[in-house]
Amino acid sequence: MNFATPNATSPQAIMDHHAKSFAWAARFLLPSARRDAALLYAFARTADDFADEERLGSLLERTQKLTDMRTLALDATANASTLGLAAHAGAMLRQHGVSMQVLQTFMDSLQEDAGPRQIDNTQDLLRFAYGVAGTVGQMMCPIIGAPGPSQPHAIALGVAMQLTNIARDVAEDAQRQRCYIPAQWGVSAKDLAQPQDALQRAQAFAAVQRLLALADDFYAFAQLGMEAIPATNRRAIRIASVLYRAIGQKILRRGPQHYWSGRTSLGMLEKSWLVVRAITQPGALLAHHRGEARDVWREDLSHLVGLPGFPA
Repeated sequence: MNFATPNATSPQAIMDHHAKSFAWAARFLLPSARRDAALLYAFARTADDFADEERLGSLLERTQKLTDMRTLALDATANASTLGLAAHAGAMLRQHGVSMQVLQTFMDSLQEDAGPRQIDNTQDLLRFAYGVAGTVGQMMCPIIGAPGPSQPHAIALGVAMQLTNIARDVAEDAQRQRCYIPAQWGVSAKDLAQPQDALQRAQAFAAVQRLLALADDFYAFAQLGMEAIPATNRRAIRIASVLYRAIGQKILRRGPQHYWSGRTSLGMLEKSWLVVRAITQPGALLAHHRGEARDVWREDLSHLVGLPGFPA
């Protein structure tokens, strides 16, 4: 089968190379779910690379690639065996009964994100996080056998993971003229890219802390839906939640004095320890710091009702 991706390799290889944390968790999925999750990840990663990576061409060239991928993925008549990754992913998602409106929202959100960007307020931040990641949570639901009512929790987990990604990459994004920390929060892209003194570092890091506190609310709400996932796949999603949240917790532990010295990641021993804890003490590492999960579905995401594919 022809997988036309920037890396010209298989979906599983793309996931193993780029999704270090999720690839660890995916080992615990049933084989069929692992295969389809790898395909979804490879498709989403390839599309995201076209939105983000200037090395893949000019803005015009990359947005055209995204348009081509969107067309192939949404075309029910596309021949998946000859037309590559996007057509194959679209066919797989249709087989699982995924709404094409959800896929459309994902691709449209990446199109909007392909150039320089400044998020204005918290509402726009959550709209962005839903578009590029909450939608992926929705698409994962049937792959792992989660019932329809699980979608709010799957969306929350996708949003939480995206907020963690943003928190980890604030400086790198700002250097590329992308600022996902809302301007409403009072920190400039320049300060986020490279604060000049201890005061600026403290102010910029406070915004990162605020972002991770918001992510924690979404992780906690997502946790409430874990029991609805079939036990055969639940462990993998729980581990993914633990590993992603741990990145944010490590950022907080290291503090502002280390944040701008390099991208935060988990080492092999850290991942191994977290996986063991997630298996032996389910939910313990996701205990909400406020003791009770806030209803982010009604309090934070209610304004997204009406977006294509968003659950009513």
